[in-house]
Amino acid sequence: MKKIAALTLAAAMAVTMTACSTDTKAPETTAAPAEAAPAETTTAPAETTAAEQEEVEITFWHAMSGVNEEAIQKITDDFTKEYPNIKVTLMNQGGYLDLFDKLMASAKADQLPNLAQIYSNRLSWYVDKGLVLDLNTYMNDSELGYTAEEKADFPEMFMDNCIWDGAQYAMPFNKSQMVLYYNVDMLKEAGVEVPTTWEEWADAAQKLTKDTDGDGEPDIYGMVFANNLSTDIAPWVKQAGGNTLDDATSTPLFDTPEMKEAIEFLNSMFQNKSARFAGEDKNANIPVQQGRAAMCVASTSALPYIEEGTMEGITIDAAALPGHKNNAQLYYGTNVTIYNTGTDAEKEASWLYLKFLTSTENTAYFAAQTGYIPVRKSAETDPVFAAVLAEKPIKQLCFRCMDDGFQGERCIGSINALDALGDQIDLIFSGEKDVDTALKDAQANGEKAIAEAQNN
Repeated sequence: MKKIAALTLAAAMAVTMTACSTDTKAPETTAAPAEAAPAETTTAPAETTAAEQEEVEITFWHAMSGVNEEAIQKITDDFTKEYPNIKVTLMNQGGYLDLFDKLMASAKADQLPNLAQIYSNRLSWYVDKGLVLDLNTYMNDSELGYTAEEKADFPEMFMDNCIWDGAQYAMPFNKSQMVLYYNVDMLKEAGVEVPTTWEEWADAAQKLTKDTDGDGEPDIYGMVFANNLSTDIAPWVKQAGGNTLDDATSTPLFDTPEMKEAIEFLNSMFQNKSARFAGEDKNANIPVQQGRAAMCVASTSALPYIEEGTMEGITIDAAALPGHKNNAQLYYGTNVTIYNTGTDAEKEASWLYLKFLTSTENTAYFAAQTGYIPVRKSAETDPVFAAVLAEKPIKQLCFRCMDDGFQGERCIGSINALDALGDQIDLIFSGEKDVDTALKDAQANGEKAIAEAQNN
């Protein structure tokens, strides 16, 4: 298993020695691999395959663009300096849905890439089909793996999201948190404190809603929610004491008192016109950036766009979602999996790349460059990310809220079921259906959606 590691590190030393002999500065790396063992950095094993002696090529499919893609490219370039005989080809597959559609098509054609970004509710299907690699083989290896301390450095909720029946099928990568963004001056001028409970939140939204031209319709809304509210309904259901789905039995939990309590709370703001969906703005943060709304719920991954696109004179800050019976906070984002394809050399190279991608230094760098949060606790004190925290305290939220954090359900068909719930939520908020009837229909439709997805 350690042949690639030995050869790549030996090659890296050779490059460094050559550079020193010609007075050229040796390549800098973002993170030195923890697996470098002195006994294996000078001499390659006697028996190696042709693939290990030559360049190993692996492919990583992702859905990152803009600064996100630039950050991945930089980390990959650093990896290439550290492991010069491993060539990593990054392939942007468009948006997330494009990526997932292409992964499914490639699975059916037996042409999966070596690595890919993926949500765990999508990964469940590949786990069920035996198409992904159990990373425990590498993680527990004495040279290529992690120490107990290093494993504990990953937040438990992130790691749990990657484990099925004790097998580790992915590693956390680009994570974000759902937060409450707000216009600082609007709240100050209205004498409104940042809400911390449902009751305070509903009251604040009403006080911050303005009908400036007297036509009966708000010109400035107190709250804006994302158009796909059903996908993000989990924190309010959790805060009411329930869950959206039972992962163990793949059963929707839509027709429950907790779901009803959450829906009725949200609906109260829509009915008194203190809240609206993003609508044509597409993203809930845009009306806040433009002074047409006081608060919104959005991901921390939106922060770079908020910083870039907020109108002059508007100051936006963020807080944890207001709580209710508890303070559950939703964290979401993709993991990276290694597919059970390719040669042993490609699998090991993929692991080395994934380990490098999620090192403290690199997750800190990725979080510093983007709106995502680190997937290692130690990144909080990494010099790169610590400097960002000092400049942008808003990014400290992810660490302060982790004890209340959770990630969404991941059973096969969960997205299909939530879409069915969303259809009914829209009818509730538009006044076309009462809550009880809508949730009964959502339950039946959700069960059908999951059954169809699992039989597909």
